[in-house]
Order: sequence, then C-alpha cells, then structure tokens
Amino acid sequence: MMVYEDTTERHRFDSFCKVVLRHEMLNGFREFSYQNKWLVSLHYLPPSALDGICTTDQYPSDYIAFSVDGYTLQISNEQLANIIEKLPQSERRLLILCFVLELKDREIGRKMHCSRSAIQRRRTSILRNMRKQLTGELP
Repeated sequence: MMVYEDTTERHRFDSFCKVVLRHEMLNGFREFSYQNKWLVSLHYLPPSALDGICTTDQYPSDYIAFSVDGYTLQISNEQLANIIEKLPQSERRLLILCFVLELKDREIGRKMHCSRSAIQRRRTSILRNMRKQLTGELP
C-alpha cells in the first residue's frame, strides 16, 4: 500500500507543478502582449528622435576650454572656439557670466562695474559680430 500512496503524491505534485508553470506562461504572454501595445522598436524611430536618447563620450581633447573667474566655457566647434579665442578677456568674461553662470544683465553689470544697459549692448554687439564671423560676413 505504501507504493500506491507514494505514487499518488507524486502525481498530485506533478499536476500541481504543471498548473503553476502553465499559469506563469500565461502571465508571461499577457505581459508580453501588454508591452507590445506600448513599446516601439528603435528601428521605427526617426533619426531625430534617436539623437535625443543617445549619449556620446566627451573627452578633454574634444573641446576647447575658456576659463574666467574660475568658471569654464567648453566649446566643441573649432570655428567658434577660434572666434572666442580672439575676443578680449572682458568680452569672454561677459559671455561666460551670461551663458555658463546664466546671470542676468544686472548681475553681470554689478560684477563688471557697469550698467545693465551697457552689458546688454555689449552682449548684443559681441553676439552679432560672432554670428557674422561664423556666417562668413566678417573676416
């Protein structure tokens, strides 16, 4: 009689395991079908969307750094870096305070000891000249 009971227990356990595995398989299929509704393969995305989700390594040799007052402006465009390199130190300082520290004209004026309107005019003039040099209108 002992053999019969032992075999019955094995069959029950075997049946239980099969039911559990079947339900896990069904849960996996449900999860997979749910994900297929919402996930998009990267192959279907346009290149412009891929640019926003990828990263590239940056090395110190990939950019030219300009430092003023302990703050650094890193430029990867060689043409722009050459233009900034030719700027006087005060104009470089103004650009770094504006674009690296994101200070307002009034705060920059306090640091550079001049008025807000003077800073605004200088910044506008510097950027206009840089734009002309980048587009080739100025030598």
